[in-house]
Amino acid sequence: MFSVWDWLVVGAYVAITTLIGHRLKGRQASTRDFFLGGRQLPWYAVSASTIATTISAVTFIGVPALVCASGCNFTYLQLAIGGIIARIVVARFLVPLYYEKEFYSPYDYMTDRLGAVVGRVTAGMFILGGILGQGVRVYATALVLEVVTGWSLAQSIAVIAAFSILWTWMGGIAAVIWTDVVQFFVLVGGGIAPLLFVVDALPEGWATLTTAGEGAGKFQVFDFANDPQVAFTFWAALLAMPFQNVAVYGTDHLFAQRLLCCRNQREAQKAVLWSTLGELVPVLMLTVGAGLFAFYELNPLTTDLASLVGERVDRIFPVFIVSEIPVGLKGLLIAGILSAAISSLDSILAALSQISLTMFYQPFIRPDAGESHLLKVSRMLVIVWGIVLAFMAWQFSA
Repeated sequence: MFSVWDWLVVGAYVAITTLIGHRLKGRQASTRDFFLGGRQLPWYAVSASTIATTISAVTFIGVPALVCASGCNFTYLQLAIGGIIARIVVARFLVPLYYEKEFYSPYDYMTDRLGAVVGRVTAGMFILGGILGQGVRVYATALVLEVVTGWSLAQSIAVIAAFSILWTWMGGIAAVIWTDVVQFFVLVGGGIAPLLFVVDALPEGWATLTTAGEGAGKFQVFDFANDPQVAFTFWAALLAMPFQNVAVYGTDHLFAQRLLCCRNQREAQKAVLWSTLGELVPVLMLTVGAGLFAFYELNPLTTDLASLVGERVDRIFPVFIVSEIPVGLKGLLIAGILSAAISSLDSILAALSQISLTMFYQPFIRPDAGESHLLKVSRMLVIVWGIVLAFMAWQFSA
């Protein structure tokens, strides 16, 4: 299914991203450098990294499937309302609190205000949630890679984990953020390229896409239903999602760690507000889904592929990549899927290693340790957590 040229594209992506992360990682002389980038990272890089981390491979693959599924449409976009409100709240109220002192995480702030017990309990909950949540994401992405590359599930998990560990170990959060910047552009390119390919393949291009989508009601955005069984409604987006997203962008260290890497409070606020542009990525991927719907209306799936998609509708985009995308471009799309997976995993590795070091290892095991020792332990923890998450992902296949 994959040609030599496709592998060359993926290999070039991995090599270039690794090189950029290595060159821009900066000085790594202390845990402050390793976990906060010395608080010298520019706001635009932090913002792009936040967007890349938000867009998991599950989103990259699953959002187009939302439109292709029978009776589904663009109502998923309503969730952006909650995301926009939450970012404003985080920038206005939480960022200033985190920059009052030299806090390394939201849990340091909770410790300062509410005591060590509260800080460690919340840190422990973050670690547990991170292991379970990211394990599922890695497993879901490995399933996609298994379909489109022919790798086994274990090999797919190993590749994702290996590069995530390498990039995080190499330069801490600074390397993670700069590699995320590259991955941001790969992700966007991985959405634009198949959309243009689909439009070019349709008889009248955009006109065919819009006609098919409008005829099937695919472009409906707002749903004001009061039925709690409806997944995406305006009321859920307005009343419930802001609370969830404040927790995600403001108190979950997976995202808050980035905000603490900025040069000052003002730049951190700019980073979180500009990350609102990330809401355009679901627009792009939903449009890809509308394009796939129009394409397969005119070019029905073969029996074998239809059976594969019938089992799980979120296979529609991977099936399209395998069966329709030309050589070379296929490699770019796999690089996009791989980048989404690695971006999520290397982010959680940096966060887990920091929290386990500052909230548990240093206070209980080596309170008198110097920076050199703590930096070595930080890198070791990156490897340990990478293995744990890979094992967790593999366990989901059992």
